Amino acid sequence: MTINQKKVVYLLIGLGISVVLLWLLFRNINFTELVAALRGANYLWLIPNILFIFLTMYQRAFRWRYMIAPIKKVRFSKLLAATCIGFMANNVLPLRLGEFVRAYSLSSQDREVTKSASLATIFVERMVFDLVALLLIFGAVLYVSHLSLDESMKYGLNITIGIALVGILVVLVLALKPNQVGHLLARYLFFAPDRVREFIRSVILKFSRGLEFLGNPKSVALVAVHTLLIWLFMGLSNIFVFWAFGFRLPLDASYVLLVVVSISILVPSSPGFVGVYHAGAVWSLMSYGISKEDALSCALVLHAAQYIVVTLMGFYFLKKEHLSLKKLGEEATEEMPE
Repeated sequence: MTINQKKVVYLLIGLGISVVLLWLLFRNINFTELVAALRGANYLWLIPNILFIFLTMYQRAFRWRYMIAPIKKVRFSKLLAATCIGFMANNVLPLRLGEFVRAYSLSSQDREVTKSASLATIFVERMVFDLVALLLIFGAVLYVSHLSLDESMKYGLNITIGIALVGILVVLVLALKPNQVGHLLARYLFFAPDRVREFIRSVILKFSRGLEFLGNPKSVALVAVHTLLIWLFMGLSNIFVFWAFGFRLPLDASYVLLVVVSISILVPSSPGFVGVYHAGAVWSLMSYGISKEDALSCALVLHAAQYIVVTLMGFYFLKKEHLSLKKLGEEATEEMPE
């Protein structure tokens, strides 16, 4: 199977999962109650929700500035533009290309920042800081909430913790010993041609440049603080949509939804996480006694608010920076792993 065929299969699987989940969500739904819930919502509460969405996008760009600083002090406006473009790409492009597009859009704006280094900062941002923050929030929520985990959820949580620990270990080794890792891989890939081994070693060295900030305790602390603020703001933003639908839920419900949705969107789906986002949100709300119709109406609005705001921000910066989404998408697709 060729690379393109594999990508088509992945895309079809994602679309299939989205369709199946939407069918399950809308199956046996009382559409009269669903429409009534949507009509009866107080959409003025979306204003603070949207403000928090803007705030978290700015926070992400601020955090990225500390991670990219050892390579170059990039202007905040460029980091914000690349961040918004990347998140928009996840909403409109297949194959979860957003992270690649984000890295390439920054490299397109500032040629001194390589794609490899940019991708490395995004990798450690997602696989280490964001994942650890989510696990901390989830642990805190379980401690104060009355929700109980079944065995399957406990198993999933343990797997997630294991992945996080492995990711942290890999990143630290790459950051602290890039040359040794490159030489070690070249030695164990003795069966590969010399040019292939040299290529792998050079990629690791370039990638390690994006991890240099980990050697600075102050930078790590600042990134960690910004990460916690991002996720705290994201969780807090959900409560305003709850209020729009008249849900008087405890604050921990907002963070349970945040964690469950963040895990749900890891499942392959259509662009914009259609279906997987809604399934996670509906399950979270129903766990707090909300009816399926009310939960689905809230999930639809939550997703729409984030989708529309982030997508519009991304297209605005795409035009402002004179970049081509088609070109960025093609570059990202070419660089995706097989």
